[in-house]
Amino acid sequence: MATQRRFKVTTSITQYMWASSRADAEKFQYELIRKDKLRLDRDASTVAKFCFGGGDNYLEAPEDISKTRDPIEEPRKLDWIEIENGDTKAAALVTRISRRKVYYFESVSRIERSIDRDRWADWAKQHKVRPSYEPCLPAFIIDEVVKEHEDRGMLSGFSATPDSSLILEVLDKYGYIPDDYEVENGYWAENLLDNVLSEKILSSPSANKASKTDQSDESTDFSISFSEDLPSFDEFDR
Repeated sequence: MATQRRFKVTTSITQYMWASSRADAEKFQYELIRKDKLRLDRDASTVAKFCFGGGDNYLEAPEDISKTRDPIEEPRKLDWIEIENGDTKAAALVTRISRRKVYYFESVSRIERSIDRDRWADWAKQHKVRPSYEPCLPAFIIDEVVKEHEDRGMLSGFSATPDSSLILEVLDKYGYIPDDYEVENGYWAENLLDNVLSEKILSSPSANKASKTDQSDESTDFSISFSEDLPSFDEFDR
């Protein structure tokens, strides 16, 4: 977790106008906002100033919501390096950081190692770095979630479905724990794995077989043949 500092954040819409009084100007400004002619997302400007004190109701901004942090110079937990060497792919997932060291989980040996922060920066520059705010997971985590579902028979059959509790259990194992903002807006890591599993289920042989069976049953239900030997309406009248 990065060191948090206090900021005074002000978002305002400034509009210049002719008016007979201050009250008229304020009222007309509210009218423009109410009619959606002035909008915060389009017309407002925001200023954040460092604040030493003052005020008690400080909100806590989600970490890395601006997605501007450089993961090479300022690494944080769950940043990871994607390493490719021929057909071999590996990942180094940051687990914790001290003043001098970066500790990471190595996907090949499956053990935690450490490296000096300066050496981490040099190493990261040679490979692809994935910051924790990027909606992307190391392949070994995706593979583990898929395998756990396969071992439990959740990827085939009529009851095949992604298990949310199992997904979150594996994510938690590697330090992926959603914060309040992610819970409220949908946890991207859980959604990513849910989509991967759903694609696996839809592409499975059992799913294709069930689809063909449904199509066959459907064509049987609606294929109605009419015989030429049926009596006409005139014959019914007789």
